[in-house]
Order: sequence, then C-alpha cells, then structure tokens
Amino acid sequence: MARIILSLNDEKILKEVEKALAETRHEVRILGDLSYEQGLKAVADRIMAETPDVVIMDYWPEDAASVKLMQTATDLAERPEFILIENEENTGREQVLMALNEGARAFLPHKFQIPALLNYVERSISGPGRLRFKALENYVPEAAVNRLEKQLGVLRGKSHSFQKLIAHLLINPVIAQARKTLVVSDSPYQLELLKKILDDHNFQTLTASNPDDGLNIAMKERPHIIVSDLELEGQTGLDFCQAVKFTHRLIPCYFIICTANQDKIEKVMTPGNGVDDCLVKSSGQNDTMDFVSRVALGLLL
Repeated sequence: MARIILSLNDEKILKEVEKALAETRHEVRILGDLSYEQGLKAVADRIMAETPDVVIMDYWPEDAASVKLMQTATDLAERPEFILIENEENTGREQVLMALNEGARAFLPHKFQIPALLNYVERSISGPGRLRFKALENYVPEAAVNRLEKQLGVLRGKSHSFQKLIAHLLINPVIAQARKTLVVSDSPYQLELLKKILDDHNFQTLTASNPDDGLNIAMKERPHIIVSDLELEGQTGLDFCQAVKFTHRLIPCYFIICTANQDKIEKVMTPGNGVDDCLVKSSGQNDTMDFVSRVALGLLL
C-alpha cells in the first residue's frame, strides 16, 4: 500500500480523484491548503513530513514554481513521484517539457480521465526502483514475503478490472472516432502482425514502413494513437515521436514505442521524450492482450 498526497484546488476533481484512489486501497492524505504564496521550502517541508510515495497536485506556473518545488523536495529527502495537473487549459509546451524533464512522472491536462491518472499512479508505485517496503528491517523475511504476495494479489485483481475496462472501451460506439491508430515499422512481419491484432479488436489501423511516410500519414489522418518500433530506418522511434509531438504538434496523440529489449524501456520513458508508453514486443497470447490493453489506454486521453 502506497501513501498518496492530494492537493487540488478544484473541489469536484479532488473528490473524484479521492474516491477513485480510495478504491485502490492506497493511503490517501489531503493537503488542501498548499499554495505558492506559502513559500516553496515550507510547502516542501509539509509534503515530505507525510513521507509520501506519490504527490498529485496542481501545476503552479508562477516562476516555474512546481519545478522548483520538486527540486526542493529532492534536496530534503528521497523524492516522491510527482503527478502534476494542469489547472488551466493554456499551459505552454515549454512549461510542460520543463516539468517532465525535471522529473515529474506525468503532466495531465485540465480535462483528464480518472483511469489515465490511476495508470500513472500505479506506474509511479511499481516502476523501476519504486517498489519498496518502509522500515523493512522491522519485518522478518516471511512477513515481507506475505506482504509482497498480498500486493501482487491486489495487482492481479486490478489487472482483471483493467481488462474489463478495455473491453468496454472497444465496444463503446461513442469513442469509435478515437480508434484511428497508426503503426510504424520497417519490418513487414511486425507491421502485418500488429495491424491484424488491432484490426481484430476494432481499431481503425493505418500503417507505414518508415518514419517519413508515417509522419505524412500522421499529418493527414491525425491518428489518436501511434505505435512505433524503437529502431527505424534512418532514425529512432524517439526521433519520430518528437517530430510528431514537438515539431509538428500533432496533439493530442498517444505515442507508444515497441522494443525487443526490456532494458531500454526506462531510457525510452525518460521524462521529456514525449513517449506515453513503451512495450516489449509481443511473443504470445498473454503479451498480445497486454499490448491491446496498453494501446486502448490511449483512448482515454
């Protein structure tokens, strides 16, 4: 169970997020009176006094306040993961990139979907180096193992619930227009395989065999989701992602990179790259369902 701090000025959003997190069985604490005017050091002290794993709070645009707050928290102790929520709808791209580059786990738009937030929370908790037990020395090995098994059981239950959500998304006609998906790969086999998988799950699938064609198709068709290989002819999937999102500003667009190397995922997901998710290429039925579920997550954004 993780400890999560909430500080959101919008009461409606705060109640929705609090309710959703309560169902995950994480410990949720609300610090509703945090403000930029209190001073960053004082705010950081209050946050870190709670020893949180995740902090979900409004983005403060004044003088890069949110970025400075994250830096201050880093100086005080092991920093929690920060998820920033846009409190207005006109945050500049440069501000978003700065926040992500300085370590924010996610920067969500003002009108975000709760399932997308929950996904980022779980990735914050269970990502590389984040799964840890507080005061582990107080546990005998058997107790630690039992606790881990309990956590894994909860995660399995959430996985089943997530698959039900995906099934609902894929049959819901209201979001049919968001299913346009572009797959980019210089491997004919990979291209055909992924297209078939997505077509079988009711996505509107476009394909391109190189990043130049992919960019042309993306600019013309405006797909909601792009799935790209990491290694492409002439450039990487990261280069392609940045061309799509930052150079040509094809936003909103949920960008997924596929790689055959598990060890490259953390580097691909470095904040500021613009990548929304990174998957190991599927090699079996279970991998296929995970792939479809992760792609379908883009329908929520």
